[in-house]
Amino acid sequence: MKSFRAILLLILMTVFLTAFASADDAAPTQIRTPEELLAIADNPEGSYVLMNDLDMSGYDWPSFTFKGTFDGNGHMIINLHWTKVSEETQVTYDGNRKTYDTHFAGLFAILDHGTVKNVRLPGVNLCFENYEGDCFLGGIAGYATESTIENCEISGTIRLDVTGKMFGVGGIIGYGNAVVRNCKAVVTLVNTDLDAANKDEEFLGGVCGAGYPDIDGCEIEISGFLSDHGYVHSGGLVGMYIVYPKAFKRDGYIKNTTLSGFITFFEHNNNRRAYCKERCGEVMDWYFSSSGNKFTFKRDERTKYDVNLLPHGDCKNPDFEVTTVEATCRDAGYTLHTCKTCGYTEKDNYVLSAHKLPDTYETITESTLTTQGVGEYTCTECGAKIRKALPTLTPVPTEKPAPTVTPTEAPSKATTDVINETKSGSGIWLYFLPVLIGLPLGAIAALLYRRHRRIKLKRLRKARRIQAAKAARAREKQDD
Repeated sequence: MKSFRAILLLILMTVFLTAFASADDAAPTQIRTPEELLAIADNPEGSYVLMNDLDMSGYDWPSFTFKGTFDGNGHMIINLHWTKVSEETQVTYDGNRKTYDTHFAGLFAILDHGTVKNVRLPGVNLCFENYEGDCFLGGIAGYATESTIENCEISGTIRLDVTGKMFGVGGIIGYGNAVVRNCKAVVTLVNTDLDAANKDEEFLGGVCGAGYPDIDGCEIEISGFLSDHGYVHSGGLVGMYIVYPKAFKRDGYIKNTTLSGFITFFEHNNNRRAYCKERCGEVMDWYFSSSGNKFTFKRDERTKYDVNLLPHGDCKNPDFEVTTVEATCRDAGYTLHTCKTCGYTEKDNYVLSAHKLPDTYETITESTLTTQGVGEYTCTECGAKIRKALPTLTPVPTEKPAPTVTPTEAPSKATTDVINETKSGSGIWLYFLPVLIGLPLGAIAALLYRRHRRIKLKRLRKARRIQAAKAARAREKQDD
């Protein structure tokens, strides 16, 4: 019975500790600064939540693999800047199942069994204009596998000018498979083949360049510009719909999604394919259903191949009018450039959204002398709760207490006379009075102490003699 109770107690303790550890592990790391956002690359399997809008101006965003959970918490990240694609590669393949070792870039270059949600990326400028090799770019993920992307918003330009065999761009995903749910993308996609001598495989899509995404409840607005001397696979939502990986077969779906926009392209190829359709440019595997979608899309194919197609077109006399669009509680501000000649527009110089915050706030975490606290403000215009760092406390110098002065009685006339005599020299003997009295008293005390010791010693010796005599008489009686 005791053994059973012990085992039961051990099991209960194990369950409790496991639950406690799981609850502790589930707490996401809070991100409030650009440096903390960059630190995700050091622990890419963690769970994170964004607590502030962030401006990443002045930082190079690393292209890395992410396997955790990133919750944007409704906040925005602006002015992300990329200089490199991922060092890590993944195998991609074209419609003929030919494989390529491919590099990627995006908010996360590679999203591997990860989740990205509730983040806004206005004014993305993900551009590589002279890349050599096989590469895919995507606003949220360059490559995704068995991941989830939901409630995300992205706007801006994604551009890849490339010399390679296998490449493409996607508004949300470059290549792979993921669930894309309730996302919004307003994107300009530009893909330019720089190698006219060799045929390539090129992919472009408002949601995904190529792969096997499930799409539900999304709003996509695409402006596509594609110049290729190989084989074009472009679509309003997906450039090429193909099961990836090839053994990963399940029923997919594209539903409840709205699409608007166009793709302007040319395919300089005697063996033309020229795939460009509103939903999927080319469908390799029909393992999906489609329902509840609304498409307003224009296919715009060109036959002039000596000039690459770009958003600003071939305007001969560009004349830009510059307008500053102020930030609001919801949206970032930016500078708008509008060409008076052709109507082309572009945006830059993004600034964070601007809330109207009162002077008062609710303290979430108290500041100390060494650490900042956290205060929560309520926007007076939209009611949003905004948390900001509070300054550390400033040490308050303490005043030294004034010395305590004890009032003394006025000296008597006799004392005054003695002092006066002392000062005059006639009473100097008073200084030696304690010595004159103390020496005799010390001598008397020493004599009394020595006398006391002698008497005590005598008594001790007498007691020992009496004890010895008693012992002798006791032995004599025993002998008789």
